[in-house]
Amino acid sequence: MKRLWVSCLLILLLIGLAILHVSRLKTLTEDLIGQLESVESSIQRSNWFDAGSTLNQAFQQWDDKAFYLHTTLRHTDIDAILASFEEAKAFLASQEDIAECLAVTARLINQLELLLEAELPTIKNLL
Repeated sequence: MKRLWVSCLLILLLIGLAILHVSRLKTLTEDLIGQLESVESSIQRSNWFDAGSTLNQAFQQWDDKAFYLHTTLRHTDIDAILASFEEAKAFLASQEDIAECLAVTARLINQLELLLEAELPTIKNLL
């Protein structure tokens, strides 16, 4: 009987940790998406300085969570988002093609949305 209770407690602990993980990931991705949408609006106004500054803040927030992200998520997803951040920074530094900068930023937003979606406990993800 004791083993049954220990097993139940372990299952509840795992469920709690999964809920905490999804909650933290949702907060992080929503913050980053908000910052990247701000980057897009700055690019549309040709305000390259604000766009670069906001993008660097978003990247720093992403980089601060690198250890957590690498221990809880697939490395290929993390690496793809990191590469997109670097690509966006390079396009912003060139300040040449607004459409290309917006496309890279939109792709980065999409990758973050898909990252969160992959972690949600939905029927699609369970099957």
